[in-house]
Amino acid sequence: MAGRAVDATEKALYNFGPGLLTQNYWDKAANKGKGGWLPRLQAAAGPHKDKSTDPHAAGRALDIILFANDPTERDFADRIVQVFLAQRVAMGWIAVIYNGREWNRAGLEFPRSGDAVNRHVTHIHIEWAKAGVGVDNFASDLEDALYNEFSAGNISSGNYAVG
Repeated sequence: MAGRAVDATEKALYNFGPGLLTQNYWDKAANKGKGGWLPRLQAAAGPHKDKSTDPHAAGRALDIILFANDPTERDFADRIVQVFLAQRVAMGWIAVIYNGREWNRAGLEFPRSGDAVNRHVTHIHIEWAKAGVGVDNFASDLEDALYNEFSAGNISSGNYAVG
């Protein structure tokens, strides 16, 4: 079960973020390699994760699937990251990771190296500490910020296949 901060962020993104986030995407690795449609907002830990240590399994993280190799999706992701940075104190997250970059709770950016999975080139990862995941009093401000950022020019319908 996701924490209140994760739920509030997911709801705000779904309702006020780019319309693309309401759509599924095709993941060729899903369903034991047979492929399948998956949601772009994912709070649950994937089957490849160690459930005892993964912040998703603990309800403290959300993945926002936006591919850095697609210019439109990268633009959406970069804009969402900027909203998260502007709202970081109220949201109380401890890390945001996307496309080879990571921001800590102080908003400081540093490079993220390693393979594509560790660099998070397919999604934004946002994570809260145990003490902060129960807070959702930032939801209204986050919704307003997302609305202001994405109120025009959304992609609002259709499913998209990738990879």
